[in-house]
Amino acid sequence: MDCTIDAIAELGFARASVGEVARRAGISKGVVTYHFAAKNDLIGAVIADVLASMREYLEPRFRAAEPLQFPERFIAAYVAGWAGYYRTHAREVLALSRIYNSFRDESGRPDAAFDARAEDVAITERVLRLGQDTGRLGTFDARVMAALMKAAVDDLLGQFVHDPELDLEAYAAELVTLFERATRPEPDAGPPPRTGMIPPHLEEQ
Repeated sequence: MDCTIDAIAELGFARASVGEVARRAGISKGVVTYHFAAKNDLIGAVIADVLASMREYLEPRFRAAEPLQFPERFIAAYVAGWAGYYRTHAREVLALSRIYNSFRDESGRPDAAFDARAEDVAITERVLRLGQDTGRLGTFDARVMAALMKAAVDDLLGQFVHDPELDLEAYAAELVTLFERATRPEPDAGPPPRTGMIPPHLEEQ
C-alpha cells in the first residue's frame, strides 16, 4: 500500500495510475492487477489501510484518557489525538483527502468506508452525554457538540493538507481550550463527583 499512498499523495488521485503504482513498487503492472482487478479495488484497499492505521493510532490514546471515568478529559485527548495522527501520518492523510475529494461510487457518493465519520461522532456524543450525566460536563446539546468537534478536526486536516507548515499543536491547543470552555459545568453546578464512578444505568451501555 505504501507505493499507492505515495503516488496518490504526490500526484493526486487521477494521475496515480495502476502503472505508476507498479513502477514505484518495482513490479509489473500485471502483478498489481493480479491482486486488484481495477483501480477502484486498489483505492478501496488504500482507504481500508489508512482507516485501520487511524484506529490503531487513536484508540489507545483515547482509552488512556479514561473517558468512562473522566469524560471531561476526552476532549483534549480527542483533539490532540487527531492532530498527532495528522503530524505522524502526513502521507496517509494527504492521500485519503485526495481520494475523498475525487473518488466516487456509481451513485456519486464517497466510498462507503468514509461513513466511519458518523460512528466517530456517535462515540463522542456518548462520552459527552456521560459527562453531563455524571456532572462533569455542563449543559449543551451533546450531538451538536460532537459534530462540531469532528468538523473542527476535519477542517484542521484540510488546512494541514494545504499548508504543511501549519502549527498543528498550537491550533489543536486552541481547539481544546475552546471546547473545554464550551462544555464545562456552570459555576453554580458544584464540583464534579470526586469518585469518578459511573452511574449504574450507564455501566451497561
